[in-house]
Amino acid sequence: MAATSRNAALLTADQLVERLDVLYRALDEFNDRYYFESHETLEDLWLVTPLPEREFFQGVIQLAAAYVHVARGERDGALKLIDAAVAKLRQFAPKCLGIDVEAMIGTATAARRALAERDGALSIREAIVASPRWQYTRIGDL
Repeated sequence: MAATSRNAALLTADQLVERLDVLYRALDEFNDRYYFESHETLEDLWLVTPLPEREFFQGVIQLAAAYVHVARGERDGALKLIDAAVAKLRQFAPKCLGIDVEAMIGTATAARRALAERDGALSIREAIVASPRWQYTRIGDL
């Protein structure tokens, strides 16, 4: 029986760097508002990533999942996932792997506040348009 990603060995630091294009593709998908795809793109890499980067990837995935909830009009689920994502991402601020984590925390927190303050009156379209965007420089381009 072939090994699946759920029981595959964790990546070494060098192997992780070699696969960072997967992370950047997931960030681009998020920025293009393909939240479900962003989550799916990063999940297999997350499963084989060692700590502490594994927690960072989980925060990225949770933020993408939050916006899947926003797109479905599931405000409460979105708020919980934004909170969980921001809590994970905070430990990686200000930058991680060329990504401006501090900027994302700020914009995600503002987006969360807008969702919460409008008590559900923020339309799905408004929430998606106001969604945060990842800012980054690929490690190889630094």
